[in-house]
Amino acid sequence: YTFDTVIYVFPDSTLQAIASESTKTALLKKGSAFDYSAIDKEISRLTDIFQNQGYQKISKEDIIAEVDTNYTELLDATLDPFEYASRMAKASLKSKQPGVDLYLRLRANRDSSHFISYTIGELLVYPDQKAEDADSTRSNANKDSSGITILSLHNTFDDNFIRSNILLQPGAVYTRDNYSKTLNNFNKLGAWQNINVSSETDEKKKEINYTLKLQPAKKQFFSIDLEGSSIINTSQLIQVGSGRVGLATNFTLRNRNIGKRAIQLENNLRTGIEFNNFKKILSGEVTLTNRLTFPWLVAPVGKKFKSYFQQAKTVASADYSYIDRFRFFQLKTFNTFLGYEWKPNPYTSWQFRPINFENTRFKADSLFLESISNFPLLLYTYNNGLIIGMNAMFNRNLTPNNTKKINLLKIYAEESGLVTGALLYNQTKEGKTLADLFRFFKMDIEFKHIISHNKSSLHLRAYAGAGLALTTGSKKGEVTLPFFKSFIAGGPNSMRGWAIRKLGIGSNVFYDTVAAGTFSDKYADMQLEGNIEYRFNLFQFYGFWMRGAAFTDIGNIWFRNDLNNTLKNAGFRLDRLGKDIAVASGFGARVDFSYFLLRFDLGFPIKDPRYGPDNKGNANIERFYSTSSGGWFVNNVWNKPTFQFAIGYPF
Repeated sequence: YTFDTVIYVFPDSTLQAIASESTKTALLKKGSAFDYSAIDKEISRLTDIFQNQGYQKISKEDIIAEVDTNYTELLDATLDPFEYASRMAKASLKSKQPGVDLYLRLRANRDSSHFISYTIGELLVYPDQKAEDADSTRSNANKDSSGITILSLHNTFDDNFIRSNILLQPGAVYTRDNYSKTLNNFNKLGAWQNINVSSETDEKKKEINYTLKLQPAKKQFFSIDLEGSSIINTSQLIQVGSGRVGLATNFTLRNRNIGKRAIQLENNLRTGIEFNNFKKILSGEVTLTNRLTFPWLVAPVGKKFKSYFQQAKTVASADYSYIDRFRFFQLKTFNTFLGYEWKPNPYTSWQFRPINFENTRFKADSLFLESISNFPLLLYTYNNGLIIGMNAMFNRNLTPNNTKKINLLKIYAEESGLVTGALLYNQTKEGKTLADLFRFFKMDIEFKHIISHNKSSLHLRAYAGAGLALTTGSKKGEVTLPFFKSFIAGGPNSMRGWAIRKLGIGSNVFYDTVAAGTFSDKYADMQLEGNIEYRFNLFQFYGFWMRGAAFTDIGNIWFRNDLNNTLKNAGFRLDRLGKDIAVASGFGARVDFSYFLLRFDLGFPIKDPRYGPDNKGNANIERFYSTSSGGWFVNNVWNKPTFQFAIGYPF
C-alpha cells in the first residue's frame, strides 16, 4: 500500500489553519510506501508546530490517525451513468496500485484546555538561590519594562545578563522552542548546578506564569586527570628506541563566573614524562593553557546577525608548551587564538577560529644533528615555525531521532599562510620577518556509526586526513607539513597495537633505523584509519560498572610521495595500500565511575607493514625482515601487545 491522500480534520478552525499551512513540511507524501513510523513522525511534527503556536498542553496523545482503503466516491447516488463508469475505471486501476487515505484528527473526549493557545504571563527569576534559602525571600527585587522580575538573593549575577538569556517574554505567545532554548541557555553556561522551572496556568487570562530558580555551582573548580602508555613487547622496544612507559598528568583550575556574567577562565597545566625505567627519563613535557570563554558572540555585528548564532560562545586562548626530547631537541611553542562556537540546532555545532597564531622555536641536540647527516630533509620537518591562519570544525548528528543507530560526522579544516604568504611572499625569504612561516592546508573527516543494545554496543569509526604543504621564499623543494601539524598514529586513541607516534610511515623503516633506531617519532601528510569496537557490560561493584571491549584498528600514515625516492615506500600509493595498511586487535577493560572512566587496553600488532622479505643486507634493517609480505603475524611481534591506559573512550 501507498499513501494516496493525507487529510487534516481538526474541528478547531485555528488548528486546522495551522495544519494546512504546514503541508509543505509534511513528512507523508502521496505515493510513498505506507509506514507506521512515518505516521508517528508526522504526528510528532504536528505536535511540535502546535506547541510553537501557543498550544502548550497539546501532546501526541491528542492526535490520532485513521486509515481508509475504500473508494467511497462510488457511493454517491447522484452520479450519472457516464460519471459512474469513469469512476469505476479509476477504481479498477486503483485496485492494481492499492492506496490508503489517511485522516489526522483530534482524539475525542480530551481535556479542552489542551486546545487553548496560551501567552506568557509573569516571569519570576531567582538567579542565585541556594539550598538553604527560603522560597519567600524577596530581597533585591528588580523588575523592568520587559515584565521579567529578578529576585537576587546574593548579588551573584548581573540582572541584565540573566534577562538576555531568557526567550520567554511576558505577553508573547508561548512557544516550546523558546522554552527549550531558555533552559538550554542556562544549562550551557555552566554557572549553575541545578535549574528548576515551575509553571502555573491562569485559565481565565489564558496565561502561563513561570518561576525560574537557579542554584549556582561552586565558582572555583579543580580537577586532576592521569593518562599513560606502556610497551610490553621488549623486542619492539629495541626497534622503536623510545620510552617504554609514558605518563602524563593534567591539572585544571576553572573560574565559572567572572564579572557576574558567567564568563569562564580555565587554566590547565599538563606535565608528562617518557622513560625506559625510573633511572633514565627520555623526554619531558610541560604545557600551560589559559582560556577565557564569553557565553555570547563578541563581534562588531548587530543583534539581528547575532540571533542566527544560537548558544554562541567566544573563546580567547593563550598557550605555552615546552618539550624536551633529551639529546634530540627542545621545542618551545606559543599559541594564541580567537574563536567562536555555536549550535544552530541541538544536533549541529560549529567552531571557527578566524585568528590563529602559533610560534614554534626548535633547538637541535647532538643525536638529532647526527640524524641530519643521514637525512637532510629533517631540517625542514623539524625547525622553527610560524603559523598565521584560521581553522574551522563542523559536527553533526545525522540521526537525531534514532537512539539505537547513531551516525556522527565531524569535519575539520585548517590553513596557514595561504593569504599572508601570497601577499607578503618577499617577507618569507631567508632573514626576513616571515622566514619561518609555514604555508599549508589540511583537512580531515571522521564518521562514526553506533549500534546500541541494552547491555552492549557496537562502535564503527572511519577517519581520513590529508595535508598539502606549499613552498615559501625560504622553504623550497619537496616540502611536508610541519611535524607539529602532521598526522600521527599509535597510542591509546589510535592504532592501539603501537605506542604513540610509532606506526608508519607507510612501509618505510628509515625512522626506525636512523641514529641506531633511537629517533623513531613518525609524522606524515596523510592518514587513513578504521576502527571497530564492541563494548559490553561485565559486572557491577560498589555502584560502579566494570565493562569490557574487543577491538580492531586498521590504518597507517603516509607522505604524499616518496620525497624524490629518499624515503622508499613512505609515499601513498593505491597499488601498495594492502601492504601498507597496519592491523591491530585486542581487548580491554573499562572502570566506569559515572563522572569519569578509566580505560585499559591491550593491542596486538597482528599486521605490521614495516616487516617484509626485502629488508636484507643491513644489520640495522634486518631486524624488520619477515617472510610474510605485508607483515602478517610476524614471529615474536604480533603476540607481544602494547598496553594503553587513558581517561575516557578512544572515540
